[in-house]
Amino acid sequence: MTITKTLLASLAASVLALAYNGDGFAEKFSALPEAVRATAEAHMDSALPVSISSAKGEQGWDYQINTRLNGKYHDLIINEKGGLVAVKDEMDLVSVPASARSAIESASGGSKILTVEKVTEGGQVSYGALVKDDREGTAVQVRVAPDGTIKSKNQNQAGK
Repeated sequence: MTITKTLLASLAASVLALAYNGDGFAEKFSALPEAVRATAEAHMDSALPVSISSAKGEQGWDYQINTRLNGKYHDLIINEKGGLVAVKDEMDLVSVPASARSAIESASGGSKILTVEKVTEGGQVSYGALVKDDREGTAVQVRVAPDGTIKSKNQNQAGK
């Protein structure tokens, strides 16, 4: 048992070292604006860094810090001034409140639910799911409020 724990700890340390070495996460992280780095560090906890991306929005640049925490994604979206815009946490469907879970299952129409996430944005919580309908060849993104109210439903062609 101790050997297994030691091997797992060594593997985790190796993966973490790889994430911070070379032309990867560490360089991109250090190139972020100071306010963005500070906010990310404050909210990453013990998450394993994965990647960083950015997008220009109406209010300026937003940075997405993608991490893994306890085997699930824990993504931070931070604006260029260091404001935490949103946190997206992957979760199991059974952990979603009953009303929201029911709405997601109804919206899926019996199709496979690929991922479920909790999104905290501006102090408001919502739940989202990515649903794959193999018959139609589409992927559907559904976002619901905790009370089960559908906030959005977007259908895209699979593979696009």
